[in-house]
Amino acid sequence: MLEKIESVGVPAGRLRLMDNENPLGPSPLAIEAMKKYMGVINRYEWYETDQTGEIHHLHPVNMLLQALARTDGIPLSDPFDPAVAHPYFISCGVDQILKLLAVVYLTPGHRASIETEPGYGEISEKAHLINDSGIPTRVTRVPLTADHRNDLNAILQAITPETALVTITNPNNPTGTLLSYDALASFVDAVPKQVIVIIDEAYHHFIRAPNHQSAIALATSRDNVVVVRTFAKVYGIRGVLLGYAVTSQAIKQKMLIYNHARASPLAIMAGIAALDDHEHVQRSKQVVIDSKDRMYGAFDEMGLAYIPSHTNFVMVHVDRDSPTVIQALLDRGVAVSPRGSQALKGWIRASAGTLPETEAFLMTLKTVLAEI
Repeated sequence: MLEKIESVGVPAGRLRLMDNENPLGPSPLAIEAMKKYMGVINRYEWYETDQTGEIHHLHPVNMLLQALARTDGIPLSDPFDPAVAHPYFISCGVDQILKLLAVVYLTPGHRASIETEPGYGEISEKAHLINDSGIPTRVTRVPLTADHRNDLNAILQAITPETALVTITNPNNPTGTLLSYDALASFVDAVPKQVIVIIDEAYHHFIRAPNHQSAIALATSRDNVVVVRTFAKVYGIRGVLLGYAVTSQAIKQKMLIYNHARASPLAIMAGIAALDDHEHVQRSKQVVIDSKDRMYGAFDEMGLAYIPSHTNFVMVHVDRDSPTVIQALLDRGVAVSPRGSQALKGWIRASAGTLPETEAFLMTLKTVLAEI
């Protein structure tokens, strides 16, 4: 069955279910936008002629800010003036923003960072590099609760006078579990004001909880909160690197001092188009719903425990040594993720795919588990 699979962006006969990518590919409108502006990437300034023949000077960053504000429901100055304070910070991908925050708040030295374990871990990895470079930096990884959620009470207990950063991925990666807005709001208000709380909402499009509220409202009403989002997931434009943060002016000003990761205008124009591609967003959400529901049913039939997920991936307990299972799957052309398997023994993480991809994964998993 696997040899018949032709996944977008992957050689025929292989499955990439390890990086939580969009199995449908990039937004078609984003592709059209990149094609449209590809011919002018030799220029520092871009122009466009409207239907009346009038020439307009394009300002991609300003255009993206306005598009994001419409999508996120954040009011900007009217008429829009980029000199007026706004809560957005644009960068070439979320990882660059997370690394930038680590540099800004940890490099003074003798600072500490807190993150859950398992969690995404980007801040923790950068913190270790900072420490290894000779700048004393401590990393604390707080275990999840018994039901695989961020343990907010334990995180609060772990905060010390050295703590500069606390990172929460919501929904969590790799467990896919969700914290409510009210829980996050109470947590943020209990954290000392000098501690920066980073809330990574990379998977917010896939949340199925009724009436769930984004943490963006916390970022626009508190001085110590940063919410980060990516265009790599539901919009499917990982390859051009685009992400953004919503935060206070005080945090933005510190980030701007160290900033070296501006997004390219081509990526920005792709992002603007993707934000308006509502059909692609809906199709991308539905393919994830269908894939996860199929996996849940199959795991129930196979007697495997799994964690219901608010993301585009699922953690499943394979009742065996997970690295062995992961390697056996890879030997058969199926790549899944080991993320979280060190803390959660016997678990693997599989990204949602199209239904044919999901069926091929499940069939291969059954074969591997029967042989190990």
